[in-house]
Amino acid sequence: MPRPKSILQRVEIDQAQRAHNCQHNAAHRIQAGEMRLKVWDGRSAEHYCTACALAIVARDRIKLQELDEQLRA
Repeated sequence: MPRPKSILQRVEIDQAQRAHNCQHNAAHRIQAGEMRLKVWDGRSAEHYCTACALAIVARDRIKLQELDEQLRA
């Protein structure tokens, strides 16, 4: 039986190899060695600092909960 598809993009947590700006907020600097959220968009990845990543995850958690509730209604 085929495995159901995921609605989540390819995402992972990794460690920055060099310092760079957060994709969401250029005022947020990700330092080398810091954890970051890596979201793949096709062949390239976007990187988000911990603060922005936590906000993204919280927002998406709410969206997923709403979808779950709608499907169960």
